[in-house]
Amino acid sequence: MTELTIHRLIAAPVDRVWRAFTSDELAAWLWPPSWGTTAEVDLRVGGRYRVASGTAGMAVSGEFVVVEPPTRLVQTWRWDGEDAETLVTITLESTDDGTALTIVHERFDDERTRDEHLQGWNDCLDRLDPHLDA
Repeated sequence: MTELTIHRLIAAPVDRVWRAFTSDELAAWLWPPSWGTTAEVDLRVGGRYRVASGTAGMAVSGEFVVVEPPTRLVQTWRWDGEDAETLVTITLESTDDGTALTIVHERFDDERTRDEHLQGWNDCLDRLDPHLDA
């Protein structure tokens, strides 16, 4: 098993970043706008989420394991059509410049899959700052 860790400084308050990760607002920034993304979020321990794109023909879903607003979120992660389930931990910390974001995505079966997710997370996070500025 292998994992990835991403650190980013987001120029927005913790509460605002928390909301972007924990509501149907995910649909507005997680994937490209042209994908027609939808998101459903039941934010509670044992609650589920699903982010889907009919245009791209893909979806990811999972269950919330830890919900500690507005600083820590742990959720399972499974792509539609795949058996592998991974785990994502999102940690937010207030700083003078906004929010220090840390994402740890773990339980990958191999380095190739981990590296694909690292690229995917970076692509997604590149859209977060502009979304929060809008």
